[in-house]
Amino acid sequence: MAGVARNCAAMTSCPIPRSAMCREPRTIHEPHMSQSRDDWVETAWDTLGEAGVDGVRVEALARKLGVTKGSFYWHFKNRQDLIDALLERWFGLREESRQEFLDDNPRPDDRIWKVIERGITRGTRGQAAALRLWAQRHEAAAAKIDEADNRRRQFFIEQFRALGLEDGAAEVRADVYMAVISAEFLHAGGRSDSDRLHFARQKHDMLVGQG
Repeated sequence: MAGVARNCAAMTSCPIPRSAMCREPRTIHEPHMSQSRDDWVETAWDTLGEAGVDGVRVEALARKLGVTKGSFYWHFKNRQDLIDALLERWFGLREESRQEFLDDNPRPDDRIWKVIERGITRGTRGQAAALRLWAQRHEAAAAKIDEADNRRRQFFIEQFRALGLEDGAAEVRADVYMAVISAEFLHAGGRSDSDRLHFARQKHDMLVGQG
């Protein structure tokens, strides 16, 4: 402080007001520094599973994170930008799972089973349903989801071919399996994961064992 006072005294002839030159240095707290983009996406992802896309609101998320809305707009252009990030996260989780199934499970029937098993145990049912429902009103998002579903269908076709089915039969079996997955998630209700896995495994064994 003594050094600051001497500097202030020495600058009495300076055209810049002493009040501006001599005030104490201030610590600048930028709102974007306290929460990262990933923090926003993670919080929005949890909210998506609980309240759907309509529940993903900037002000509500800011309150949960303990920051101002300025933090949000540092990381995202607008709310739609955040929703797009949630969609990409879902696609990323699905692709990550698919690659794991290929790397860790040499048997085609195990690869097929892991898709539904991971879907049940990972707990993304709420997010997936919310994004699919929202995409019904957004053509671009619906197209992206269709592409992702087609990639999954192709994955199933390849595995059923590896089990010995001809092309046409493999395609039919893949379509049936995807319908079984959709039905399981739609009718999961309040059942425990263990019950869901038990019934899903029965359906899986029936479809895979019909070669």
